[in-house]
Amino acid sequence: MYQRILVAIDNSHSTPRALDEALKLAGIHQAELHLVTVINLLEVAVDEPRSHDTSRLTTQADAQGEAILAPALAQAASHTGPVHPAVRHCWEGGKDIAHALLVHAKEIDADLIVMGTHGRHGLRHALLGSVAEYVMRESYLPVLVVRSAH
Repeated sequence: MYQRILVAIDNSHSTPRALDEALKLAGIHQAELHLVTVINLLEVAVDEPRSHDTSRLTTQADAQGEAILAPALAQAASHTGPVHPAVRHCWEGGKDIAHALLVHAKEIDADLIVMGTHGRHGLRHALLGSVAEYVMRESYLPVLVVRSAH
């Protein structure tokens, strides 16, 4: 039985489908949903090159994360159990994002991780990597990966 389901949230096409699956499972198991997005502080710093203050970067990252979480929170509004949003930070992509998700899963004692994937392959996959692949490879928990319909 799942009690706490972590759902990785980003602004990709696969996120709503992954959240739909998580909502179904959470409803069946009366589980808490933990909606987590990870913001890359380096990307925020590049977007705001004059901002060298880490606390300012963190504030901007939190605002960006809350904007990413907003549609997911609206989608999850029908869930009768608790829904916990969270914004995490990292300084790199790929493995660092995956690591932040796994750390959060451990901190909340999650039973399952649900996430979307873009389904990249070939050169795009080699260059961009796959957060879902890193999570699957390193997770001690079951991971449900939902591919985008696009």
